[in-house]
Amino acid sequence: MKISLEFKKMTQRVQTLAIALGLAIVASAGSQAAYAAPKKAEAPTGEFKIDPAVQAKSMTEIPAIIALAKVNCDPSDAYLLGPTEFAKADGTKAKGQLYEVACKTGPGFIVTSVSPTEVGQAFTCSLAAKLAAKNPGSIECVLPENKPHYAWLTPVVQPFVPGCQISNARVIGSTSTEPLIDRYEIGCGAQAGGVLDYAQLGATTPTEFKSCLAVEGTSSACEFTTKDQMTAGLKPIAATADKDCQVNNARFVGVNKENDGNFYEFGCANKPGFMVLTKLDNTFERSIPCASAAGLGGCKFTDAGTAAADANGTYSAQLAKAGFPCTVTDYTVIGTQEQTKRDYVDFKCKEQPWGLIGFVPQPGSTSTVRVNDCFIDQTSRKNCTYVTEPQLRAQLDKLIKIAQPGKNCDISDVRYIGESDGVEGAVIVEIACSNKRGYIAILAANRNSLTDSVPCTIAKSHKDPIQCEIPGNGTYSSAD
Repeated sequence: MKISLEFKKMTQRVQTLAIALGLAIVASAGSQAAYAAPKKAEAPTGEFKIDPAVQAKSMTEIPAIIALAKVNCDPSDAYLLGPTEFAKADGTKAKGQLYEVACKTGPGFIVTSVSPTEVGQAFTCSLAAKLAAKNPGSIECVLPENKPHYAWLTPVVQPFVPGCQISNARVIGSTSTEPLIDRYEIGCGAQAGGVLDYAQLGATTPTEFKSCLAVEGTSSACEFTTKDQMTAGLKPIAATADKDCQVNNARFVGVNKENDGNFYEFGCANKPGFMVLTKLDNTFERSIPCASAAGLGGCKFTDAGTAAADANGTYSAQLAKAGFPCTVTDYTVIGTQEQTKRDYVDFKCKEQPWGLIGFVPQPGSTSTVRVNDCFIDQTSRKNCTYVTEPQLRAQLDKLIKIAQPGKNCDISDVRYIGESDGVEGAVIVEIACSNKRGYIAILAANRNSLTDSVPCTIAKSHKDPIQCEIPGNGTYSSAD
């Protein structure tokens, strides 16, 4: 099977398939100082004991500190943790008071108040937890609203993973340039989680979610979701595309050119696999056979030979149903017409000696088959490869000798003008002979005769609407 990619749109789409997984992620642990935890009063159980008076005073002080820090937070709780000292960007030491803040929405965080006009850099409770895991004794969040540190993520992830009860979460890293995001991995217990890009404190970057399949094999690869969970979460999509497929593998392929959908590939244990385009919320959009997936890099879970054999049978059935008998032995997918969800395909089959080429619907498309032979293809696209123009010319050479006996016409050139308006399937051609005779002819729909062949000189004298245009055509004289 040969695959070609000649449509510009297909090339553009391939160029947009790579999702931005690198994101210039920097290790969060290296971008924040690990604050030593101030001594705190503890309850007999070992839990942090909140002093109501300190809590009340902190709530009156924190709005001004939040405003100075330029963090988007409507505080639900705040607590003065105690004094601290830290190194500023210029290398000098600064003293201040550490406050922990819980927000009604969004991540809780810790911030240092240095003076009425200066604050230190705020950092989230999730980042504090990551730092504490690497540096025992560094500060962690203690307010009930901020425990566990990822509690705030539950309502954030619900639109992307309905029903997710977060079992674990971690900060993977942060960007140091726009867009300013913290990247989190979300674990959802028994179901597949994913990766969430959320605006850093003080930033307004839109939230984005990626499935674990989308980051598989990258530095952001999931640790809380297994490959089986990743695959299981997508099985309903595969079932919509092909209810008989016994899914045994799945992978993220990329995003579409419009950036409003994702491509996934599925492997089937019992038959050839396929690709699927989903909307961003992972609802099914349409399926793409592996035979049509060259523009997406091709299928990885289905052998090319198996895909080709499967496609041969599928195409043969589609063409026969549309009234074009063709036992496909080879084909070339030239491109895809996105508006109609049809592939433009060149076919090879013994039933069609003059070739077959045109639009064939992909699964789920409501469009119809629209194919022609290579004589008609020569009037426009000229994409036929299994039947070449010299082969077509040889047939015309044979037929002009029958239509114009004794004229010694050996064809030197042909201009394919278009389909005939008067005879369905017939093709109008201009024929140039090596002896400078020339004709405007009509090739019959059965391709076995010329129903008319008018010499260029007669067409000119009669002022016919179609004239010979090949240079020198029709200039024959007996003196030549």
